[in-house]
Amino acid sequence: MAWEDSFDCFADEPVGEPPAPPRWLLAAWEEQDRLEPALAPSARTAARLDQADRLADALKELDAEEARLAAERARILAALTASVGGDSSDPIRRADAPSIAASEVAAALKISQRTARAQVAEALELTAEDWSGVLGAMQMGRLPRRRALAIMAAALPVPAERRAAYAAAALVQACPPDPERIPSLGAMGRRLRRLVEDYATEPLAIRRREAAARRRVDVEPAPDGMCWLTAYLPLEVGAAIDTRLDALARSLQSPTEPRGIGQLRLDVFTDLLTGADCVPATVNGPGTPSTGGTKADVPIGTPGGIRTELIVTVPARTLRDDSEASGEIIGYGPIDADAVRLMAAEAATWSRMWVDPADGAPVALGRRRYTPTLAMRRQLGARDAACRFPGCDVPAAAAEADHTDEWADGGTTDLANLALLCREHHRLKSLGYWRVRQLGPSGHGPSRAGAARDRGTAAEPRHRVASSAPTGSPPAMPAAARSPSAAARSGILEWTSPTGQRHLSYPEPDPPPPF
Repeated sequence: MAWEDSFDCFADEPVGEPPAPPRWLLAAWEEQDRLEPALAPSARTAARLDQADRLADALKELDAEEARLAAERARILAALTASVGGDSSDPIRRADAPSIAASEVAAALKISQRTARAQVAEALELTAEDWSGVLGAMQMGRLPRRRALAIMAAALPVPAERRAAYAAAALVQACPPDPERIPSLGAMGRRLRRLVEDYATEPLAIRRREAAARRRVDVEPAPDGMCWLTAYLPLEVGAAIDTRLDALARSLQSPTEPRGIGQLRLDVFTDLLTGADCVPATVNGPGTPSTGGTKADVPIGTPGGIRTELIVTVPARTLRDDSEASGEIIGYGPIDADAVRLMAAEAATWSRMWVDPADGAPVALGRRRYTPTLAMRRQLGARDAACRFPGCDVPAAAAEADHTDEWADGGTTDLANLALLCREHHRLKSLGYWRVRQLGPSGHGPSRAGAARDRGTAAEPRHRVASSAPTGSPPAMPAAARSPSAAARSGILEWTSPTGQRHLSYPEPDPPPPF
């Protein structure tokens, strides 16, 4: 069994009752219950917020402690394997050592041999010399186990002689010195996939062809008469399917529609594959799900009536076939040069995108207007890539452009006052539970829409963006373009939680594919 099979090594183990809260937490609750009746309402609210703030800090410490424990567990399992023959001079004994160690673990912890074997395989990989930096970051509480596994999983195309160098670079991405710049798992995965291309010896196009030959659809039975249907397919196809499903599902939403977006996506998916003309919904009054209501047939409409868009960045030299540099589907990840050229040939419209010559950051997408135009929405997609709430990974295509300073309160429609938010976090922000403001380019001062524009030397257009809209030809690239405001390029958000905790959310830090 390969070490990567250990990602779900605890999935088949029964989960017992949750442990009792620690004594310090019980004492805090008892003290709060004793004092609250005597406090004024405002003081009672402040006390609750203060407790919630301390509990949030405690969660961070628990996460660090779990990382340290996971590192210690890996070290112990590796030592156990060595002690039962892993360091033996007998090759047969050495090959059997992981299985012997797994049997010891299974007997000691009363778990299955399969689960124990996966834990041993993961520990042996994690304690290998190439991953010493990863293990060290875990021991310091800086790198949770889930992130360490993501680093190792992404390294599959990296040859053994380059793995240590890759690991060092990956750690910079996964646990930067500034905690506010720690990426979400989804964002980290995208960065690692880009990083791998710097260390892999086999080109992405070749790896993609080999992987595409293994494409398939699998069905796995699940409890309660359900199943899991999964597909392994090229990224651009999966991204297009995901975007299409979301657009069709959202077109069915209405005040009287009882189904959530997840249910709608599945129902649309089912109807498209089974050839049904409508999506059945069971309702019992407006917006009320029920197992015994009346049947309502909700037509999904003509598929061509739903407009979807994927934003793809690609170096101009790749389009001219002068380079094999990869492109990228914004919010999903990199694709090889052949695939991106095919997408470009089939793209409906093109928009020019200028990037900063120093760091490759997107700075303009053709024309600018004072209303939320499609060009502005595309630039937000390139800048933000996903929902900008800390840790959220809803792709840009499924997110909404939100005014940081509300339009009703005088906020302007400008890139320095816009950010992509998913519906849930948009709602929490609009209801006032979370507060957000945009910071200036330095990250210290507020950035306001309508700020004075920076005027500088012209930037050479180095990328284009392909999207699906009415067919057209790529425009000739102009020799120069004006530089937009630095404030619009910043996109740094400062979020304040209901408990007063502050979090910084940075835009996607990785530039588009290199020119």
